[in-house]
Amino acid sequence: MTVKWMLFDLNSYFASCEQQENPSLRGKPVVVIPTLTDSTSVIAASYEAKKFGIKTGTNVGEAKKMCPGLILKQASHKLYTDYHHRIIKAVGEIIPVEKVLSIDEVACKLIGREQSIEAAEQIAKKLKAHVKRTVGSEINSSIGLGPNILIAKIASDMQKPDGLVIIPKEKILEKLGPLPIEVISGVGSQMKHKLNLKGYFIVSDLLKVSEQELKKQWGSIIGLRIARELNGEDLSWRPKTAQKSLSHQHVLPPDLRNFDSSYKIVLKLLMKAAFRLREEKIKTKSLAVYVKFLDGTRYEKIVSFQESNETYFLANKLKDIWHLHKNKKPIKVAIVLGNLTEGFDQLSFFDNPEKARLDQALDSINSRFGKNTLFLANTAEVLSHAKTKISFNHIPKSDDEFEDL
Repeated sequence: MTVKWMLFDLNSYFASCEQQENPSLRGKPVVVIPTLTDSTSVIAASYEAKKFGIKTGTNVGEAKKMCPGLILKQASHKLYTDYHHRIIKAVGEIIPVEKVLSIDEVACKLIGREQSIEAAEQIAKKLKAHVKRTVGSEINSSIGLGPNILIAKIASDMQKPDGLVIIPKEKILEKLGPLPIEVISGVGSQMKHKLNLKGYFIVSDLLKVSEQELKKQWGSIIGLRIARELNGEDLSWRPKTAQKSLSHQHVLPPDLRNFDSSYKIVLKLLMKAAFRLREEKIKTKSLAVYVKFLDGTRYEKIVSFQESNETYFLANKLKDIWHLHKNKKPIKVAIVLGNLTEGFDQLSFFDNPEKARLDQALDSINSRFGKNTLFLANTAEVLSHAKTKISFNHIPKSDDEFEDL
C-alpha cells in the first residue's frame, strides 16, 4: 500500500502562535479575538479553551461564562504571517511544499520511495519534530497521508491535536465510510442539507453510487470530481476558481464613529482594494459600501460601471453613493468590489491615462519605500487604522502594512 500526498495542518494556529510568543500563556485557555469586547466572536481557541466547549465563532461574553479565567488576546496579524513564512521555510527543509492551501495548511507531494507507508510515516514524524525544533515547541500540527489531497485533508482532521493518520486507497471505505459527509472539504451546512434530503448522510452513502449519479445529485461537475477523489483517484488539484469579489472592512474605534472619520476609513479601504486590483491585474465593475450603526441599523449602496482599477475613478464612485445621516454613529464599515475581470493590464477605452500613470507612480513608490509613503491627503488622519488583516485563504506578504495592536 502507498500514499501520494501529505497534508500538514497546524493546530489552533493563531492561539498557538500567541502561546509560543508568550510562555506565560502556555497550558492556559486562550482565545484570539478581533477586538477586546464581549460582543465580538472568537477567531481561534487554544486546546485548553476548547476543552470548555469554546470554538471559532463562540461569542466572547459566552466564552467567559463557559471558562472562568479565560485569557483574551487581540489578533496580531503580522505575528501570524511571520510565523507562517517561518513554518513554510521549515517544511521545505524536509519536503518540498507543493501547494499552500491556507494560512495554516500546506500540501506536499510524495514521490518514488517516499510513497511507501513506512517512508511516508517517517517523513511525517520528522517534519512535525523539525517544525517544533526550528519554529517553536508550541507549534503543533496534525498530518494526513492519503492517495490524494482530499483524502489527506480528511485524514489530517481526524486526530487533533498532534495527530498522524494514514489512509491508503485500500482503506478509504473502512476508515472514512462511517464518517458524516461534512468531513469532506466543501460540504458546508447548505450542501449537507441538500445531500441529506437525497439520502446521503455518511461518506459510504456517497461511495455506493456511480460517479455520474453523484454528479447529478451534487448539482455540478464538482460531484464527479468528489466521487473520483473519494475512490482514491489522484486528479490534478482543483484549479483556483476565478475571484468574484474583493472586500475590506473595519470596526471603528469610538473616536472615529462619525460621518467624516468613517468616510476617511472607507476611502482608505478603497485605496487598499484598488492597489490589490492593480497588483493582481484585475479590474472591477461594481462598488458596494456597507455601514453598520450603533443603533443596529445598516446602510448599503452599490454602483455599477465599466471596468476600472483606478483609485481616482473609484473614489469618485464612492463619493456618489456615500449618503449617510450625519447624526448617526457608524461602528463598522466595509467596501466590496465585485464583478471582477482578469487580464486587464492595459488601459481600456474608459480609463484616464493621466490618472492611470498617477496610480502607477503611487504603487511604485509605496512598493519600494513602504506602505503610506504616498497617500490621499484626506486619509492622513486615519493612516494608523484599517491596516491588513489575515483571512485564511489570503496570506499577506511579510512586508504588508498590518494593524497596530
